[in-house]
Amino acid sequence: MNIHRKQTIVQEIEYWKKNRMLPDQYCNYLLALYTEGEAVQGQRGQKKKMFHLFFSCLILSLIPITFLVIYFTEMPVHLQMVLVTFFILLSFIGYFTFRKEQFFIHIPVVISAFLILILSIKLLEATNFKLPTTFTVITFQALTWFILGYLKKWYYLNIAAIIIMVLLVINIIAM
Repeated sequence: MNIHRKQTIVQEIEYWKKNRMLPDQYCNYLLALYTEGEAVQGQRGQKKKMFHLFFSCLILSLIPITFLVIYFTEMPVHLQMVLVTFFILLSFIGYFTFRKEQFFIHIPVVISAFLILILSIKLLEATNFKLPTTFTVITFQALTWFILGYLKKWYYLNIAAIIIMVLLVINIIAM
């Protein structure tokens, strides 16, 4: 069949579907028939993109919510830790959801790293550990970020680890 003729038929079927002149099942069938399955896959891809965009925005909002919960509420410490742990698990779910995506995978990685850092500092603060233990834990996390960034070629983790180590050294010198 002529390509121009197919495009005209597909546009007409989309018009019928938009104006509900035929049921969706019939329109989807006709679109799949005339586009050889490309139209149905395009709609699924659009819904998947919207889901990824929504879920990445949700994961991005976890950092401000965490700071709000930890520093501006009078919640008990153990409840704060449970909530931050839930946020970490949610960001891990985001990592496994986006593991095949090139762009969205970085959002849960960064959020997970910062949430784990916040959780560990808050736990050390709540258990009254001394300063050398806190420095050791932060150093261990920075080294983990650096190694992970080097292995996965995620250079933003390397930069974040270097910045944390520089700030830690400046803090030690300033004491």
